[in-house]
Amino acid sequence: MTNKNDTEWLQEYQQFIDSEDTVPKNPDQLLLARMRTLLNPNASSVFAKILGIHLAVGFLSLSVCHQFGINPFHTERSLADWMMTVGGHHFCMLGCGILFVGLSVLAAGFFLTIEETNALKRTSHLQTLVLGLMSLGIFLSFGAEFAVSIGAVWLLGGYIGGFAATETVLRLKKV
Repeated sequence: MTNKNDTEWLQEYQQFIDSEDTVPKNPDQLLLARMRTLLNPNASSVFAKILGIHLAVGFLSLSVCHQFGINPFHTERSLADWMMTVGGHHFCMLGCGILFVGLSVLAAGFFLTIEETNALKRTSHLQTLVLGLMSLGIFLSFGAEFAVSIGAVWLLGGYIGGFAATETVLRLKKV
């Protein structure tokens, strides 16, 4: 190489180093920020994952337990029929809430990291309650009719199911 080429190369290299867009000034800080995000995930991002999984699992759970008269798969038998026979309407609503929300949180546990599961644990009461309320809202938007008292029993079941599933997922992840 000639001396001129060395000078050009050094100038281009210096321009590259001085460029703010191409080279991060503090790569250690960026790495630490990324690690902090991975180790302490935002509760809303965890909820978004759970909500997406809940939509799929909840829809599938309607095939075995028709809730509020919603039967998207037009199946003859339902777990709700058995629960109505065993314990009546309130027992059925409690059981269906447990099944509907609990299965979703349990399934979500397979897709969450241990850090996300810990974030879920910190806000499990709020997330489970919001998940149940959103589910009731979706049921209403699809034409379900129910009294507030029956909806409250279903919501209690959803809360119990979500809380129990959160604890189960947390124990399974720590093993």
